[in-house]
Amino acid sequence: MTVLRFRLFDMPVTVRGSFLIIAALIGFVGVGDATQTTAWIVIVFVSILIHELGHALTARMYGSAVAIELNGLGGLTRWSTPKGELTPGRRALIAAAGSAVGLVFGGLVWLLASQFGPYEPLLGFILESTIYVNVFWGLLNWLPIRPLDGGHLLESLLEKVAPNRAETIARLVFTLTAAAALVVAINLRLIFIAVLAGWLLLSEFSMGRQTTVTTAIPMLSYDVPGEDEPDSGDDEDVVERDDGAEPGEAPESPH
Repeated sequence: MTVLRFRLFDMPVTVRGSFLIIAALIGFVGVGDATQTTAWIVIVFVSILIHELGHALTARMYGSAVAIELNGLGGLTRWSTPKGELTPGRRALIAAAGSAVGLVFGGLVWLLASQFGPYEPLLGFILESTIYVNVFWGLLNWLPIRPLDGGHLLESLLEKVAPNRAETIARLVFTLTAAAALVVAINLRLIFIAVLAGWLLLSEFSMGRQTTVTTAIPMLSYDVPGEDEPDSGDDEDVVERDDGAEPGEAPESPH
């Protein structure tokens, strides 16, 4: 269910109801306070949107038409492959840009917040959560797990250095890292992250049972094209997904 549509920097943005529901649940479970939960939803909304803008603006710089969606699993940026396609290096840059922008934003908030204070409880919660969401989620998103940004970075690297064995190597790495993330999340009692890691691990097992792809590297697409997908004619659409949902449990970030 779509609850909001708007354009930002002339790019279409769609917000699904599932995004707000999951963000609200995570916030309520984490803090149990209506005011702080509302603040948490706004923080996650702004942070994930900034993350996706990093992907979208970088892709548009290379001539792609882009569209952003925020949903129950966090956010994703769809872009159309421009004529001549994107080189592995440029796809890697697009994948890395989301977390990079988020880390810079979180760092700036921390730098400014450290110059003042002490803060009232609500403002302190907002500042701490904003820093946590952007830094934690940014670093988590660089893990080599499909479909997080780190997964796209690894695929781009493998396409460059080992195109004939890229899918086999990628699937092995993705399976191992997803399994490791699941074990760590369970040990730390991060329920949301454990559920996400388990889902990603099952996805890798499912993909492993499918017919082997004959191309050198699979396209960066992990979502069914939606109604807001940019019209790219005969070009094939590429999807960058964040990886997961709002940054984990409050005050933790989904993607």
